[in-house]
Amino acid sequence: MPTARVVPRPLSIRIAVAGLLAAAAVLLVASQARAADSVYWADYEPGQISFAGLAGGAAGALDVSGADAAEANGMAIDAAAGKAYWVTGAGKVFFANLSGGGGGQLNTAGASEGFQLGAAIDPIGGRLYWVAEGKITYANLNGSGGGDLDTSGATVDGPTGVAVDHAAGRVYWSNSGPGAPKVSYAGIGGGGGGDLPNTGTAGEANGLAFDLAAGKVYWADYSGDRISYANLNGIGFGDVNTAGATVDAPWGVAVDPIAGRIYWANEQGKKISYANLNGSGGADLDTGALTIGLPAFPVLLKAPAAATAPQATGGSKPGSTLTCAAGTWAPDLLESFLYRAPQTTSLQWLKDGQPIAGATAPTYAAATVGNYSCQSLAVNQAGSSSQTTSSVAVFSLGKKAKLNRKKGTATLSVRVPGAGTLTLSGKQVVKQKRTRKAATAGAIKLTVKAKGKAKKALNRKGKARVKLTVAFAPASGSAASQVKKLVLRKASGPGA
Repeated sequence: MPTARVVPRPLSIRIAVAGLLAAAAVLLVASQARAADSVYWADYEPGQISFAGLAGGAAGALDVSGADAAEANGMAIDAAAGKAYWVTGAGKVFFANLSGGGGGQLNTAGASEGFQLGAAIDPIGGRLYWVAEGKITYANLNGSGGGDLDTSGATVDGPTGVAVDHAAGRVYWSNSGPGAPKVSYAGIGGGGGGDLPNTGTAGEANGLAFDLAAGKVYWADYSGDRISYANLNGIGFGDVNTAGATVDAPWGVAVDPIAGRIYWANEQGKKISYANLNGSGGADLDTGALTIGLPAFPVLLKAPAAATAPQATGGSKPGSTLTCAAGTWAPDLLESFLYRAPQTTSLQWLKDGQPIAGATAPTYAAATVGNYSCQSLAVNQAGSSSQTTSSVAVFSLGKKAKLNRKKGTATLSVRVPGAGTLTLSGKQVVKQKRTRKAATAGAIKLTVKAKGKAKKALNRKGKARVKLTVAFAPASGSAASQVKKLVLRKASGPGA
């Protein structure tokens, strides 16, 4: 029979998990995580790293070849490196590729040994944190060993989960001890720590996560079967409305501030559940036929999210060099256990909306007329995202204008890449506009007429030099312009 997770410290007595895990019911097939926004969790028994799509279904177990997920008891994800890390009840830390396989054991020499639970990663600082025998410990991701945090000044009473706020330079943990403050912290760089005010002393906090934008910290109350929160400004606390969702010995939480949801694992309820942060209740996630034993510490992996848009700039003449400033992508919300950093990024130039083969460098020579744009791409194990610049219109002016010597005008052919507005202007020419009606590329003829001093010179001398500007504003994209000089000629006399 599977047993409840046994934690070697004073905690409320765990209720034994009923039910025989017959071989037929525990058929575990390790699989590669699918490309979809997903929730992952550590499953102590049967000993696996599990996942399911946030939209429901697409559930499975990560291929941990080369590592060991027995008694997995907390996990974190390095989305940029494409790796999952987890700690175990056996006191060892392992990792594997999110794409499957490539697993191994992390060197934790120097850190306290013993039963481990909870995990939080700081890819920027290059560390993984967890709880071991009542201490807050860490290991360096480069394999050089680890150590214990200085927690002097902070309450450490049955710590059960950790969270990292790199910007604040803190590691937080939840205290499960009766009467203890539910959330405490220590500095990443040492110097001890303290307790968060306003988190109360009731219940048994097992795992925590932050929504810094909303100024809240959340934790799972294992013995109270509730998801609790406190405001970081020290005023107000309460419980999340979980109506419609299972809350049965919750262990670990993860917050998606963008979607407005909080997720938790039900150790005894054998479900992954969520609630909406707007107070409208929640539901259980569809995990299909996946076997769930003793789940804990859910984390979220989502496709990259855009932060700032890319920009394409350059000349409007054929042969011009265009430059793409790549877009940027939102970072992980480490303290929320929401991972979304790109694993790879790339650029792709487009002409008239279609990819240009081999055009993946930041610059591109636009040889022909067309609407050119640059697509900034980002990929991680949850999927891919793209951002596309507004188009740069490359158009051409005819090398020679057709002169009408009788009228003293000229016809200039302009080849445009698609629908848009052409504007002819200049100090010595008559301004005129013409809007393309068709949505396809083609040639438009513009009539050049002299005015002012140029017109007087044309009438007096039979010729005049003019400088004109032709601007093209595509239906979508930025306007561009080119300058051209012409010599208008006008015949005089009886035959003119």
